[in-house]
Amino acid sequence: MNDADVLGAFREDPLPPSGVNVARAVRTGRRQRRVRTAGAAGALALLLAGSAAVPAWFSAANGPANLGASPEVTVGPPPPACPSPEPTPSVSPPALPPGTAPGAFDVMRRWVDVSAVSDLHVQQFNTGRYWQYVTLYDAQERITVEVIVYASQGKPVFGAPESRDFGPVDLTGAESAGQVAGKPASWLPARQGMAGLHAARLGWQWAEGGWAFVAAADNAQDPGLEPSAEAMAALRVRAAQVAGALVIGRGPAVTMPFTVSSVPECSRLTGTSYYLGTHANGTPFVRAGLVFSRVDNTDPLLFPPDVVTSVIADSVATPADKPGSVNEQVDGRPAVVGNGFVMLHGLDGFALEVNAPLGRDALIAYARTVRIVEGAHGDESKWTDRPIRQ
Repeated sequence: MNDADVLGAFREDPLPPSGVNVARAVRTGRRQRRVRTAGAAGALALLLAGSAAVPAWFSAANGPANLGASPEVTVGPPPPACPSPEPTPSVSPPALPPGTAPGAFDVMRRWVDVSAVSDLHVQQFNTGRYWQYVTLYDAQERITVEVIVYASQGKPVFGAPESRDFGPVDLTGAESAGQVAGKPASWLPARQGMAGLHAARLGWQWAEGGWAFVAAADNAQDPGLEPSAEAMAALRVRAAQVAGALVIGRGPAVTMPFTVSSVPECSRLTGTSYYLGTHANGTPFVRAGLVFSRVDNTDPLLFPPDVVTSVIADSVATPADKPGSVNEQVDGRPAVVGNGFVMLHGLDGFALEVNAPLGRDALIAYARTVRIVEGAHGDESKWTDRPIRQ
């Protein structure tokens, strides 16, 4: 079977989650809904691009495709059927003038350093060409803090609490929040917080042309009720503390515990995902993945109609997490093979998930091209910053 057989035309299918602590799931249900809406969870449901055919729904350009940093919403045309992928830069990009945000980020490079943030831990860190997204929680998983940093070509959006829709950021009526890192900052108007939650949301231009936002919310707050003045004041203090501790700039490389054979035909690497969680048995786990698609998404929390794929390695998932889910043996390993989804268990300590609307044989053939990095399980220092084999 050749690459053309493997890389067909696809449609979206959600990934089944790994085993989770039931009590934690109850406490964080709204948070998980928001994460899925943002397109930033470790279980991101994404698809593989191909040239053989395009699903009928793709040409319809469903939904908003170009939300901008203004009250207007525009709907753009669908992307071309098979654009020429931009080559991965082999050299470092030229230095930017001081105080200037890049037009786009290197997907395999982190631009947000949260190491100085105290009393919170990172649960996810996703990168994209025009945005980077970090979620942090306190020890009780009650306080949620989102950090979103944009490149200059990014278009800031926010999640409306009353729905899963996203809208453009509107600073009309914003309150002064003093300064963050020497830059004027603003508290966004009410209801420009997080999807499903009211939040204190702080925004500022971290560099010329590039916006940053920190939002703090209380997961115990009834989403149908406005937080009290005292509660909102406390959330503002938390958001301001996190904003003041951030370091934004070109940072360390993103690493992965696996490699793939090549960039899928008709696509490019457009994102990475990293998710930290706790299994039902109390074992910490990590889910790390790559995202490929035809085009880059200029709206950080919205994926326009397109076909993409995700490849994710889960460090702790086992067949026992979902009894009865294993329906095949692939190369002597238990596997879950479904509509556009395959999970292979027992790959050097990882469970491998590939989401792509392929037939069974093509999907398994594609999954077989993934290689786990030697020693990667339990030791992120062994992960590779070059996950695409040449």
